[in-house]
Amino acid sequence: MSSEWRSLTLGEFVRLQRGHDLTSSEQQPGSVPIMGSAGQNGTHSMALANGPGVVVGRSGASAGRVHFTDVDYWPHNTCLYVTDFLGNNPRFSYYLLQTLDLASFNSGSAQPSLNRNFLYSIPLKVPHRVEQDKIVEMLKSLDDRITLLRETNATLEAIAQALFKSWFVDFDPVRAKAEGRQPEGMDAATAALFPDSFEESELGLVPKGWQVCAVEDFSEKVGMGPFGSNIKVDTFVESGVPVISGQHLKQMMVEDNTFNFITPEHANKLAKSCVQHGDVIFTHAGSIGQVSYLHKDSEYQSYVLSQRQFFLRCDPGLMSPQWITRFFKSPAGQHLLLANTSQVGVPSIARPVTYLRSIRLVIPPSPAMQKFSSMCAALDDRVMCNRKHIAALTQARDTLLPRLISGQLRLPEAQAQLEDALA
Repeated sequence: MSSEWRSLTLGEFVRLQRGHDLTSSEQQPGSVPIMGSAGQNGTHSMALANGPGVVVGRSGASAGRVHFTDVDYWPHNTCLYVTDFLGNNPRFSYYLLQTLDLASFNSGSAQPSLNRNFLYSIPLKVPHRVEQDKIVEMLKSLDDRITLLRETNATLEAIAQALFKSWFVDFDPVRAKAEGRQPEGMDAATAALFPDSFEESELGLVPKGWQVCAVEDFSEKVGMGPFGSNIKVDTFVESGVPVISGQHLKQMMVEDNTFNFITPEHANKLAKSCVQHGDVIFTHAGSIGQVSYLHKDSEYQSYVLSQRQFFLRCDPGLMSPQWITRFFKSPAGQHLLLANTSQVGVPSIARPVTYLRSIRLVIPPSPAMQKFSSMCAALDDRVMCNRKHIAALTQARDTLLPRLISGQLRLPEAQAQLEDALA
């Protein structure tokens, strides 16, 4: 099937070079991406390599990971980068390198590290450029659709956050009515949910009739993930109870996530840290300040938190998870959440459960809150629908990619399989 494909080594396919040092003090403001072992890790004022570019993680936990950039970039010393594609399609090179187990070519040091001379001898089967271009066209179309859906989801979340800021942080509808104006972009029924004046409170001026309360006043439960070594890599299984960690919260409600799983028996022992649909989840150590909630259409019924997460379960008659999630994502909410941060060792929120319960904030009457929540729910439903599309497209791409790149599957067959998978 691959008789027309050339047999060659990786060193005959592309040329690699170690990236270049760039300390934080040398880094200058600019828009040029700095590409390292884990992908882009900042920007700089100048480039050392032309785009499109491909980099391979050279050291640490990201050794062997492959990343692509369309634009000129600075290749960091934590990566190897392609200096010459030797006439091959750059994006095809990116796809091909992803199919290789590059991390297994560790140079032998205690810290995982890749040496280009170790990689150059890897045998390959490579099609001619015309075939490469056709394969790239198919795979890139999937990548582009996935990227568009992720960008759409990010935009939908930004819309929800902007609406929250306008209504419940800047109090735009209240200020407009106080000045005798009709609130912008709002029908009369919605405008009627907001007062036309402010009053003094323990937190300063707030819309008249709005309540100052503590989180504990509207919570059913505030809990922690398990401490110690309860969740270990050797307990993970292919299916079971998913574990939510900070990496999942980072993208929750924007794109699909790949969870680690522990055995159901293990989860039963950790039942106190299981969370369910509607729970709001926070990170209290490491990447502190992350916030998300579990949508009703989330794939699994219950989850277990890692030891760096904690959660809030709201009384549904008193608080909406959509509302309180956007509050703690807002600058005002983030300020309150991080006000009890300790910088000794790993950044962390001190006594997170007790502290969260004590946070005091201004909440609107139920009709205004429910109006916002219903609008957010519609946005979040679209996000979840897009996430399902992302998952399907990602699975189709990941199934087709290694077979196309190796020549085991030809384009007409791949197109037919793709249409069946997405039907």
